[in-house]
Amino acid sequence: MGFTLKIEGNESLFYGENIVQMVTASLDTPNNVRAKSTQMCLTLQIAGKLQADDNGSLNSQTVKLFEWSMIPPEEKDVYRTVTVEFNHGGQCFRRITLDTAFVVDYDERYSTSSGVGDFFMTIRQKSDVLKGAKVEGNLSLSASSLTGGIDTLGQGTGIAGGQTSQMEKIGQAVANAAVQKVLQKVDPSGTLSTVQSNLQR
Repeated sequence: MGFTLKIEGNESLFYGENIVQMVTASLDTPNNVRAKSTQMCLTLQIAGKLQADDNGSLNSQTVKLFEWSMIPPEEKDVYRTVTVEFNHGGQCFRRITLDTAFVVDYDERYSTSSGVGDFFMTIRQKSDVLKGAKVEGNLSLSASSLTGGIDTLGQGTGIAGGQTSQMEKIGQAVANAAVQKVLQKVDPSGTLSTVQSNLQR
């Protein structure tokens, strides 16, 4: 069970379950409305851990979030595609995608008592393209959702895409070893094992 956060713009960022600790999603409208309002705001509040890089540097990949929050409004990269997933029991319980998202607020709290600290950010979909936001639930987890399909990953960002084929090779090797053990029990002479090896060639 845990959260993943993917951000795509001029750069691609992915933060895994050991970084993202909490996500709150809300759709807000003015309190004085008497009909369905056009002034709706879809907002994500995300809290996570600040972590150092593998080389011991305190400039963790979460600094990219801070940098995004400081981009001025006239620059194109101020709006990015943000995808948050809450995975539970081998399924994606909830996936929320904001295709034109910007940072409303960003805070970091540093601590000497435990780890490096925490970050808190508020992300919102641009109000005039609210239809571009997407909410999905009860989806099967795929390899692409675990890796985020991203080449450049920071500390704690999950599994690199190139490792997927390696894991498949390991799984195949384990399966082959299990088959060989079964064949040895039912055919101690090794005849079946030899036939299987020739078929695989």
